[in-house]
Amino acid sequence: MEYIDTFTISPKCQSIIIDQVQSIELEKQKILQCGINYGKEAFSIYRRSPDMYMLLYTTGGKGLLKTSNGEWALETGSVIYVPPNYENGFIINPDENPDLIWDVAWVMLENHKYWDKSLPHDITYQDSQSGSLLFKTIICLSESLSFNYPLGDALCKSITEQICLLVNTQTASHSPKALTRLEHVYQQTKSQLHHPWQVSDLAALYPCSEPHFHRLCQQYYHQSPIAYLTQIRMEHAAGLLTTTNWSIQHISDLCGYPNPTNFSTRFKSWSSFTPRQFRTQFKPQL
Repeated sequence: MEYIDTFTISPKCQSIIIDQVQSIELEKQKILQCGINYGKEAFSIYRRSPDMYMLLYTTGGKGLLKTSNGEWALETGSVIYVPPNYENGFIINPDENPDLIWDVAWVMLENHKYWDKSLPHDITYQDSQSGSLLFKTIICLSESLSFNYPLGDALCKSITEQICLLVNTQTASHSPKALTRLEHVYQQTKSQLHHPWQVSDLAALYPCSEPHFHRLCQQYYHQSPIAYLTQIRMEHAAGLLTTTNWSIQHISDLCGYPNPTNFSTRFKSWSSFTPRQFRTQFKPQL
């Protein structure tokens, strides 16, 4: 298979691309380019003989990397390392991905002995815990470029060092893939605890059928999907009760219980204290 350098990007995609022209800190750290893409419908890039290391971190949806040596299906929570001089193309993977979504963070590194010491010399695919943080870090780097000297320079230097740390530290997850995907589902619920989550919603995020999602939660958490979500909500409520002066009603709303009486009943069942008693007992005294 022989590729020509080309790309196809749907108007529905949203990208951030940062190179050495925009940030001298990237040049200092031997980083050619970094970026993110919210892929939708069509996102494909083909390179014939890239003289660089390429790292692709999948943070949502599914991608597909093709080379003359084979194909790799890129799942959420993974990273693939492609050394220099491997002709390749990557696209949104349509398999079990009806919305054609692929969210990815990438880092392109110079073909330099500095990276030879820390990165694989063959195409390597593995789970990674770094992708989501790297995605956010690149967004922060993009925003820091708009700040004036000296703050802008200091931010770029610090953020670029963080990117290097994430790239150099191969944080592979040692958890089973099913558990890693479950944790991604519940990580999303933590950012929206006020949402009236149903098992159907959680299963769709995985994605799988409701009965299969229920079996996975029983296997790994020894609880039903909603029971585990309730535990997360109660733990969050406990933290708010002991670190803020917010009203019980406000905390109840934030944790997904519009009815404070229902919240108090659930909280007491979980902790053996009413929310007010818990706050009195455990909030640090100034």
